[in-house]
Amino acid sequence: MSSRRRLGVSVGVASVLLFSGCATDPVPPSTAQLTKAPSVTFQQIGVDQVRAGASQVVTATRDLGVALTRARSENAGANRVVSPWSAMTALAMVRAGAGGTTADEMDRVLGPYQPAALAALIGQLDTVGGDPGTVDENNPPTPPVYRQGTGLFAQKSFPLGKQYLVELSKRFDTGVYPVDFATPQAAEAINEWITVNTGGQITQAPVPPDPRTAMSLLSSVYLGAAWERPFTQTVDDGVFTTAPGRTVSTAMMTQTDDFRLMRGAGWSALELPYGGGGLAMQVVLPNEGTSVDSVLSDAVMGAVSDGLKQARPREVSVTMPRWKTAQSLDLQSVLEDLGVRKIFTDDADLTAISKDVSVSGAAQSATITVGEKGTVAAAVTQIPTITGLPGAPPESFDADRPFVYQIVDTSTSLPLFLGVVANPTAN
Repeated sequence: MSSRRRLGVSVGVASVLLFSGCATDPVPPSTAQLTKAPSVTFQQIGVDQVRAGASQVVTATRDLGVALTRARSENAGANRVVSPWSAMTALAMVRAGAGGTTADEMDRVLGPYQPAALAALIGQLDTVGGDPGTVDENNPPTPPVYRQGTGLFAQKSFPLGKQYLVELSKRFDTGVYPVDFATPQAAEAINEWITVNTGGQITQAPVPPDPRTAMSLLSSVYLGAAWERPFTQTVDDGVFTTAPGRTVSTAMMTQTDDFRLMRGAGWSALELPYGGGGLAMQVVLPNEGTSVDSVLSDAVMGAVSDGLKQARPREVSVTMPRWKTAQSLDLQSVLEDLGVRKIFTDDADLTAISKDVSVSGAAQSATITVGEKGTVAAAVTQIPTITGLPGAPPESFDADRPFVYQIVDTSTSLPLFLGVVANPTAN
């Protein structure tokens, strides 16, 4: 048997990495106490100072989100939701301790490691702030509540690289929670951390720890936000086409107002802003007879973000369903398909974290609820101009068939959540 210690990773839109061989959290779990590198503080960097690097991270995060969302495309009738940003942050925390060919392999798939740009994006979103525990799912708040958590739960006395601890504090604003994985304390502390950081939307780690775990790395993303313009009417017996010749009866929300709208080759896209905070949902509707996977691509999702940023608001009559989706995803298989393999083997070079460690798994849990008033979404990764003529009738955007959506920071186009609604009556 190998003496190498294994790391576990899990993403939900909590993402968790499990290592055998920490977390931005204003309310630390009572079962474990956070320790950070001494005399090191989070490096506040403006996005404009690292614009080129931030754009590369945004593009890489979007590409990763598309790959994660498409991972379930073999079930065309399934709703999907992932957090590209939660997954990217968790993987970046691993990359911060990688070297040699392990680092090269991760960079080929995830883009070059850009710690300053990552810190800038984390800092930009931190300005939204708020406490997930105060959010009423039936009455999402204005301005939005947003929290990103990053945390590393490590076996007590497990040796961690000093420079790696500095990097966690400086770039990811986190440290280490010492726990004993041989006792129930570790699972209790991790689950408490996840519950606090996701406002109770997720309460269990995607990858349960076991006594052989050396450390568990987590990244969570939470959003509670009211629409800037709530939906004013709901048709209880609306019709949603799930597939050619197949429909379901579901509640359909409607409103007419000024929104950013654009049309591309085989699709239309609409931006629904949340009230304050610079966040929005972008809905991508394939043309009739076109599948959602035809628009679920790096090129289309990038064109949507860039195009809607330039589009001018115009009057649009919007129809779309309510929906609620929860999903768990095995990240390891997706990452290995993309080409990130070495971190899961005994040849992994993660010596900056600790000697003789490798990643033993990766998973994500995510959930989203969308209704007339707004959106509540959470994820944990353990280890994505035309104006109408005066007096003309409004454009229509009827999301009454399968569509893709992404929730983005509109200033950078960073995708926080990405998903598919195939059947709004199914979870």
